Amino acid sequence: MAAEDRKILQALIILTSAILILSLISAGATFFVIMSKTTPATKKVIVEKPELGPIITVGEFIVNLADPTESHYLRANVVLELAFGSSLKLAEEVDKRMPQIKDIIISSLSNKTSIQLNDSENREALKQELKDKINAVLNRGQLAKVYFTSFAIQ
Repeated sequence: MAAEDRKILQALIILTSAILILSLISAGATFFVIMSKTTPATKKVIVEKPELGPIITVGEFIVNLADPTESHYLRANVVLELAFGSSLKLAEEVDKRMPQIKDIIISSLSNKTSIQLNDSENREALKQELKDKINAVLNRGQLAKVYFTSFAIQ
C-alpha cells in the first residue's frame, strides 16, 4: 500500500506542479499582452496662448442689411483687441480714429445680406475683413482681433 500511496503522491505533486507552471505562464503571457496594448503615459504639454491685448469697446451698431427682397437689420456690439504689448499711442490713435473706424464697420456690415451673416464661417470672414480694413488706417500698430459681443439679425 505504501508503494501505491507514494505513486499517488508523486502523481499529485507532478499534476500540481504542472498546473502551477501553466498558471505562471498564462499570467506572464496575459501581462505582456496587456502591456503591449496600452500606450505609454504621455506628458501633457501646456501650450502658452498669446497674451490678451488691450480691449476697446466700439459700441452697438444697428444697420440695414443688403437683402434685395426683404428688409432686415443687424444689431451688433463690436469690440477691438489691440495687439499685445502695443503702445499707448496705438490706443490713442484708435480713439482719435473712432469715427473712421465706426464708418468702416457700418459700411462693411451694411454690405452683407442676412443669408451671408447667418453662416458662422461668413461671420468669421467678416471679422477678418473688419480687422484688415481697420489695420489699413492705423499707423502706430495693429489690431489682434475683432469680436462681436452681441449679434442679432431681425
